Amino acid sequence: MRRLLPLLLPLLLSAAPAPSASGVRLAILSDFNGSYGSTAYPAALGRSVRRIVNEWQPDMVLSAGDLIAGQQARLSDARVQAMWAAFDRDVRAPLQAAGIPFAFTLGNHDASLPRDRREAARYWAAHQPPLTYQERSAFPFRYTFTLAGGSVFVAVLDASGPRVDEAQRTWLAAQLASAPARAAGIRLVVGHLPLAGISREKNRPGEVIREAGPLRRVMERAGVLVYVSGHHAAYYPGRLGGLNVLASGGIGGRDYVGFPGTARSTLTLLTLFPAQRRATFETVDAETGAPIQTETLPARLDGLGGPLERVGEFR
Repeated sequence: MRRLLPLLLPLLLSAAPAPSASGVRLAILSDFNGSYGSTAYPAALGRSVRRIVNEWQPDMVLSAGDLIAGQQARLSDARVQAMWAAFDRDVRAPLQAAGIPFAFTLGNHDASLPRDRREAARYWAAHQPPLTYQERSAFPFRYTFTLAGGSVFVAVLDASGPRVDEAQRTWLAAQLASAPARAAGIRLVVGHLPLAGISREKNRPGEVIREAGPLRRVMERAGVLVYVSGHHAAYYPGRLGGLNVLASGGIGGRDYVGFPGTARSTLTLLTLFPAQRRATFETVDAETGAPIQTETLPARLDGLGGPLERVGEFR
């Protein structure tokens, strides 16, 4: 056997994938809540979860929020709890059974009203994702974690509304300057509201982050690769100033600003390559499963706080 090892070793090495060849794979699944108070989800969400579990099998699911259909004062505590139970049944539990962690930011339908924030905190205190947390004193509203052996650093903002104030920007700057963030090959930031308008219906004040410029500069200075957002339910990989942005789309999409008839549901697989400090993405129509080619998206979006320029990958 000892004489065979020199002959077998090259074959064994060639059969094993290179450590960075497949990258760190994140399924991006956001904005899938139904109508106000609903405890049922659109059929496309079930198809998306099955695709994630059975086909993509990513390292993690990352969501930019709107997990339930809250944000109405008339809803009872019991109704909000029932919506979280439906989320648990249809999303978190199937992913947990498949060994796929679910990381998230909370959206306006999850955490904009005091009662909604209380119920969100209660649910997530009982279902904390198994993440390598770096700071979680304000979990589930704001926290940081690493994955892939520390090669990826993720900061989650409380951007369920348009105000991301100076205190939160200071917190984010400190987190991005921390030793775990500096050691990571890729730094991501996730928040619900975008920095600039993506969809026609949401392209107005109050539907984008109010002081987007100062927040963007914090991320640019820290070398953040991508800011991932939700809320506008229109998928778009773009560049805003010196920062890459990924508008994650949703289940039940909206038209792009200036492009009527473009609404569609989407699901994205974001693949990170920390050693190369870059990321690629592939996106499918969540209703049909058909791939969405990046070059078919508008080359530029001129929404509030824009413009956004389309990109083919993140570098």
